[in-house]
Amino acid sequence: MAAYEWIVVGYFAALTIGAWIAPVPMNRRLRASALGAGVLAVLPATLAASPGLRAWLPHLYLVAGYWMPALLVPASPDRRFEEWLRRSDIVWRRSLPTVPPWLTPLVELSYLLCYPLVPLAFAIVWTYGGRGDVERFWFVVLLSGYCCYGTLPWLVSRPPRLLQAERDESRGALAAINTGVLARVSHEFTTFPSGHVAVAAAAAAAVAMVSLPAGTMLGVLVAAIGVGAAAGRYHYVMDVFLGLAIAGAAQVVAAAM
Repeated sequence: MAAYEWIVVGYFAALTIGAWIAPVPMNRRLRASALGAGVLAVLPATLAASPGLRAWLPHLYLVAGYWMPALLVPASPDRRFEEWLRRSDIVWRRSLPTVPPWLTPLVELSYLLCYPLVPLAFAIVWTYGGRGDVERFWFVVLLSGYCCYGTLPWLVSRPPRLLQAERDESRGALAAINTGVLARVSHEFTTFPSGHVAVAAAAAAAVAMVSLPAGTMLGVLVAAIGVGAAAGRYHYVMDVFLGLAIAGAAQVVAAAM
């Protein structure tokens, strides 16, 4: 198996075991176990599949890795971590410049584009890189994503936008679209660090290894995603900074292997 596939095995094996330790209702424990066992059963079967299928399947591993920890969040989570994040966010925002009104739609659009960024980045690596580049791409992307997603059962917090009094509609149409998308495709918890930022940054860095112009353009988009995540109140400022740090650490680990 490739190194990134061992990451998948370790992640889902750990969460499957954790499902029987976590203080969650039996129905969620069974759903989490079924999801973990399903991934662990599918992955070995793909080793004999075509290289193309095997290379594209990690998109599903990434999505499954995002959803599984949410099933292990306690019914009555401890809110002290969330309160600590909220207080730290107040401090961070005092020292950071506000996003001007004319830039707000652009960063909101950028945040919306974080969803197609990974498939787009992978398509670039698949087209211009070799097998080693593809494996490196998934190594840094999955490692970055799983490091952020896997903390959720213990470090539970809700996005700041859900804790504020203002209505999302007051921030414009793109903010309303982002909110609607999140309501349908997310579990409405905040991953710590930001999985959106970490995965996007890791993908952009991997693209830069095979195409510097494309990697640079994606890097600019990643910066806008980070600004949009904090300015739009989808993540806390600390989530964003640590998401970038996680992506950087993943690159260091990949380079050392």
